[in-house]
Amino acid sequence: MDDSSRSVRAVYVVLSHRNWAQVRRLAGAILVSSPEARVIIAHDARAETFPVDAEDERIDIFAHGLACDWGSWELVDAALRAFDRARTTWDPQLICLISGQDYPMRHLPEWEQEAITAPSWIGEARPLRYRPRWGRRRGRGDDRYTRYAYRWFRAPFGGTGLPAHSGAGRFAARVRRALALHLEPVFSIRFVERGRGRHYGIRRLRVPFTTQTPCYLGSQWLAVRRPEVDALLDHDFARGTPLRRLYRRSVIPDESALVTPLSWRSNPSSLPPVSLSRWDPDDDETVTWTLEDLPMLLGSGSPFCRKVDPDRSAELMDALDEVIAGS
Repeated sequence: MDDSSRSVRAVYVVLSHRNWAQVRRLAGAILVSSPEARVIIAHDARAETFPVDAEDERIDIFAHGLACDWGSWELVDAALRAFDRARTTWDPQLICLISGQDYPMRHLPEWEQEAITAPSWIGEARPLRYRPRWGRRRGRGDDRYTRYAYRWFRAPFGGTGLPAHSGAGRFAARVRRALALHLEPVFSIRFVERGRGRHYGIRRLRVPFTTQTPCYLGSQWLAVRRPEVDALLDHDFARGTPLRRLYRRSVIPDESALVTPLSWRSNPSSLPPVSLSRWDPDDDETVTWTLEDLPMLLGSGSPFCRKVDPDRSAELMDALDEVIAGS
């Protein structure tokens, strides 16, 4: 039997925080497409409690107990805990990380073979470079680099002490912006609007980012093979490691933490992204896919699309179910 005919031991890790019916449908669709796969649902149970037992031995649900607010370290930690759980429970060759708002749109065993034989991990990453300046001028490059090169501290109560539209609130905001601009080489301010509010950053004296090992920015939705999983868990983010300490005190670490050490070892493969999404800059959110997007989605080559909504995307998911069943 040649390698291409063997099934891949694949585990799909789903990060969820609400909507059990939709997440259950997602897990079911994965297993219809890839019956030999396994699904781990790593759930933040603060807003909604999920069942303990999914009534399918191929699905493992665990409430990790972490407060996975948008842009928080806990999102990375939840993914790492799920990777470790998958490794211990099912000894996977391939782990794919997605969200509860994803949905499959390919025959997954075919994609799993592509992923396991690819020259590297599957995802998106690009190097971040930025040189801050003193004074009234912004630095050169992408200032998202400061999310990770500075040590960040959350403001008390998320920085919501003064009403934003009051005179005192507007004056305080101007002072903060001026300080952050004039002192940027050593001090910065960021407001994580959908997360934990205002944070103050102090530039770190030492960072692991160099010309040879830059900081990377990319999608948190990715697929990794067993050697890459082992490196992440046993080396990069083992307890007490420098990378773990750095990203625990960063802002929006899920867009950099995993892809940075992965990219140090090898660039991501040329396969399409794990989860196809489109950003709407006007609404500052990911576009919700609908049935009219079906031809473009099927032509993308990605195994999943994000994001779907139980109501607005219902016809699309029905159509994707037919595609999966036909495959």
